Amino acid sequence: MLTTRRLFTYLLAIALFVMSVRETLDPDMWWHLRTGEAIWQMQTIPQFDLFSYTVPQNVWIVQQWLTDLGMWLVYELAGLAGLSLLFAAIVAVAFMLVYARCAGRPYLAALITLVAYFTAALPLGVRPQMINILFLALFVYVVDGVRQSGWRSWTLWLLPLVTALWANMHSGYLTGVALLGAYVVGEAFQRRLAQPDETTLTWSQIGQLAGVTVFSLLAALVNPRGIDLVLFPLGTLGSDVIQSNIVEWYSPDFHLVYFWFFGLMMALGVVSMVYSRRPVTWTDLLLFGGPAAGGLLSARHIPLFAVAAAPIIARHLLSVLSETRLYPLASGTSKQTAPTRFLQMLNGLVLLLMLLVGAIWLQTRLAGNEAALERTFPVAAVDFIEEAGLADGRIYNTYEWGGYLIWRRIPVFIDGRTELYGNEFFSYYLQTTRVRENWQQPLDEMAVDLVLLRRSSALATVLQVSTDWQEVYSDHLARVFIRHNE
Repeated sequence: MLTTRRLFTYLLAIALFVMSVRETLDPDMWWHLRTGEAIWQMQTIPQFDLFSYTVPQNVWIVQQWLTDLGMWLVYELAGLAGLSLLFAAIVAVAFMLVYARCAGRPYLAALITLVAYFTAALPLGVRPQMINILFLALFVYVVDGVRQSGWRSWTLWLLPLVTALWANMHSGYLTGVALLGAYVVGEAFQRRLAQPDETTLTWSQIGQLAGVTVFSLLAALVNPRGIDLVLFPLGTLGSDVIQSNIVEWYSPDFHLVYFWFFGLMMALGVVSMVYSRRPVTWTDLLLFGGPAAGGLLSARHIPLFAVAAAPIIARHLLSVLSETRLYPLASGTSKQTAPTRFLQMLNGLVLLLMLLVGAIWLQTRLAGNEAALERTFPVAAVDFIEEAGLADGRIYNTYEWGGYLIWRRIPVFIDGRTELYGNEFFSYYLQTTRVRENWQQPLDEMAVDLVLLRRSSALATVLQVSTDWQEVYSDHLARVFIRHNE
């Protein structure tokens, strides 16, 4: 029976999926695909760099090897459009899990879920990081299922198995372990230092969850690289060069509109907890405050805050509304009569209309992918490099275009695998691209004979007036230089 509430849930799921279909513009997607191809063809996981001419001797920990392999197989079957649809489905499922754990379904829960979605929206796309959003939502769904929905405690023991899979798909598995740890500490503090409520785990359950946390961490060792892969995320988090030079690791700039939802969600959470008629638990504080602090330190962590905080905000906001006329509607407890045949037909028509609009939107978005690629990546410039017989030269490339060059099978100076290159080499790259003292040194030491840069870059301006370099190609996006002695 297609009731209005059920229709509303269907419309939310369709909207989340449709909004999540993005152009394939992530600069790292290209090297992920080539890595998956290499794993498939070699029938093993690479141990050393395959794609650069600068650090071929460096050990390469392919921490997301299973995701890369999956991406390549999907690309082989369905192309870039298939990847867009797959990752849109991953995001939609993640936020439907968030919705399922929000109080006040369908209307209040949908509102909070959409706020969480738009808070997390900036980095969404064809990126392995989407796996982190999905698995974190699954962890919240399972643990809160035990805390609030009466699930049996044994279901918690499924999480180490999920962690083993997660660790082979992305190094963000550590956020899941941290989330479990936050639940353990929060529930223990609530039992020991405050007044437990109906959602607080028993001491026996807390002990089980602590064991699940430990086993989840150990389960991450079930991977081809063992302890090296387990410790991989610590290297990224501890790298000053990465934190201070990669844009998505910057703190959010609230002058930019797309960070306003993050500010709104934090404010909504604080206000709802301050005015809530139910006590704010230690677990609420840890699951809200910890990810919020992470998001303030680095915009990359904002989606994790959105997933973890949404159920907490919904629960307390519903409590705020408990003495108002909005409560029956917000809580989903308002009287609902069986829909008439006419209403069911009308709901079905609305659903079909939404599906039709969604299909048209998807077709338009997917059809525009090629043009979007040409606006974002140096497609024409690389075409020129290949046609001019320059592809075998040693190229100095812009960091964010390294992945695309790898896709075009051109050995790169650098690409998005920052951990592979290391802090020292990344600074070496910046010495040239930011035209610092002795900026020519990396070009000479690496015997670079070809440079591919953004048209507006400072280095391109310097090379244009240099007597050592000659510009041989230019378009709206990129410029290509070769040494004069070539």
